[in-house]
Amino acid sequence: AQTPQERNAGPGGLGGWLIVIGIKLVITMLVGCRMLTLIVPIFSGDAWDLITTPGNDAYHPLFGPLIIFEIVMNIVLVGSSLTLLVMFFRKSPSFPRWMIALMVFGPILTIVDLYWANQIPSAQLAADEGDITDLARTIASACIWVPYLLVSKRVRNTFKARRTSRRRIEPVLEPSAAPEAGA
Repeated sequence: AQTPQERNAGPGGLGGWLIVIGIKLVITMLVGCRMLTLIVPIFSGDAWDLITTPGNDAYHPLFGPLIIFEIVMNIVLVGSSLTLLVMFFRKSPSFPRWMIALMVFGPILTIVDLYWANQIPSAQLAADEGDITDLARTIASACIWVPYLLVSKRVRNTFKARRTSRRRIEPVLEPSAAPEAGA
């Protein structure tokens, strides 16, 4: 049987392959911001009216909700990436769980987005091989990094729960003002 010290032996700290995860979070946040800068202009000018007003050539009843979904999805992506970066650098014990959640739900949301967009004829033309390649890349990334986050000694040692030194405050007992019973 191993002692706790032997079990916890191994690398620790934000080094090794964890650096790649940190870089991945920064890139994810930047890509989400870039996508927002591409989507938000749809609301200015006539673009929004063209895709949401019945009778226009570009109109489809799913187009407006799809755009809203993509904006919300990218805001959540940017916000969760930023939150995970803070957790990463603070070495929060809950970082691995939340990072795994992002890596699992990212491809699921991408599949929903691609399926939804595929229901709109004019959006089908915009979908291309690059979308499928990006989806395959995110799935492959999850298949590599989720097991790493689950079994790596560095991850376990870096993001372990910190023991806080809590001093126990002993109550100060004042001598009682009541007279002793035997006096």
